[in-house]
Amino acid sequence: MTEPVRRLALPNQPANELRARGFGDALAAARGKHLLIALRGNPDPDGIACALAQAHLGQRMGVAQTTIGYCHEVSHRENRALVKLLGLELRKIKSVREVGNVDFLGLVDAHEVDTELPDGNDYEVLTIVDHHRPASPPKARFVDLRMDVGATSTIFVEYLMELAALDPDVEEDRRIATALMHGLSTDTDDFMLARAADFHAAEQIVEVCDRDLLQDLSRRLIAPTAMDVIARALTALGVRRNFAMAGVGFVTEGERDTIAQAADFLVRREDIDTCVVFGVVGDKYIEGSLRTHSPSVDPAVWLEQAFGSDEKGRPYGGGRRDKGGFRIPIGFLGRVTDRGQLWQLVEHAVRTALLRQSGEDPTPGVLVPPAAAT
Repeated sequence: MTEPVRRLALPNQPANELRARGFGDALAAARGKHLLIALRGNPDPDGIACALAQAHLGQRMGVAQTTIGYCHEVSHRENRALVKLLGLELRKIKSVREVGNVDFLGLVDAHEVDTELPDGNDYEVLTIVDHHRPASPPKARFVDLRMDVGATSTIFVEYLMELAALDPDVEEDRRIATALMHGLSTDTDDFMLARAADFHAAEQIVEVCDRDLLQDLSRRLIAPTAMDVIARALTALGVRRNFAMAGVGFVTEGERDTIAQAADFLVRREDIDTCVVFGVVGDKYIEGSLRTHSPSVDPAVWLEQAFGSDEKGRPYGGGRRDKGGFRIPIGFLGRVTDRGQLWQLVEHAVRTALLRQSGEDPTPGVLVPPAAAT
């Protein structure tokens, strides 16, 4: 039989060992307790894989019960496939209390509790593990924030190798390795944006993965709804020098990821280096995705400067290296009952903010509202 995967030297190995031990100590504090891993936003492969890995480690450390919960739809086809093919148990929740007697919260691929959990701040956050830049220092018993890795999955591979090395002969271990490899791949754009630690992490788990399952997960099919949104983005596309933007009108909650897919498509146009695609999602939020090839554009900073922060000082936008996104409550504009008029108001406000941030004069007529908005 194949032996369990061997440990390979990682950069800053002593520091990694200390962080893994600290994470293990934090989980040990939840021995015999109920931990809710509260995914923020719409679950993506990196967050789902890390939640699965933390639940596995928690079981090893004596955590009595771990629930993986989420507030928003698992909207992308690939993400739904990940949940289905791996047989994952994720629970959609509207509050922490409905889960039962939860003792602690755990956050993965996020550093603050989702705003859709009204009672989230009533519970102690046990662990925070993330690779995104926070607006302010997050608070938990254990915090591991690293902006020098391309995926949070990389960090969890390190934890596993130190605390409970995966065995290719154990089905559960193969399932975890496959999920983590998929999370690594998607969050680093098929390793195009991977750092040294990401490659090391992939090497650690490559022999444990289920290759056939990983291939099924990695099929990048485009749904008809995504094609429709891309078409609307092309129709509404406005270009100013090397900056482009497009409003796609109204998108359902279950199809919100089509906005990001449209941005991925548009940024490939040869005469632009930065683009933003936006729309109204579920009649509740203005959401958009930014993609860039420009070394001078930091998506997190750029979007925060464009759209500002909420009343608690949390930026409406965030991102990393070549991509970012923003989500703004539609607020009082939601009182407008005419959808055509509502879209005109949203499109004008977003267009103005984006053009000002890009250094352009926000004159009228740059974009035409797409037919889908009427």
